[in-house]
Amino acid sequence: MTTLLLGLLVWWQYFQASQILTRAAGDGARAAHTLVTTGTAPCLVANAAANKTSIETRVETIIRSQLMHSGLSASKFSISNKLWQCSSTGTESFSFDVSYQLPSFLNSNSFLQEPTSLNITDSIVVHFPSKT
Repeated sequence: MTTLLLGLLVWWQYFQASQILTRAAGDGARAAHTLVTTGTAPCLVANAAANKTSIETRVETIIRSQLMHSGLSASKFSISNKLWQCSSTGTESFSFDVSYQLPSFLNSNSFLQEPTSLNITDSIVVHFPSKT
């Protein structure tokens, strides 16, 4: 019974962290979409690099803030595979992967074995209209 209870607690920690990360990534995606649609055009040649950097920084700041607000350590979080799809016609997009390294729930000296770390990854795609 104790093993079952501890397994349930480990699963619950993973599930809760996964939900927090998904919500934080969604908030970051909404911020990116808002920035793009209100004037920060990431695909126009004039300021493309600066605008992309600005949007990526804002997304990362929002995700870190949400994680810290929810009680998770922001130092275990990373954004990878940032990809901008810019085209002269149609819909453009920004995609990124968000990962979080969840620490073990039980003490490593316990008689029960658990994963040493749990990796949670979410992939986010933000579509926005072309501004030509």
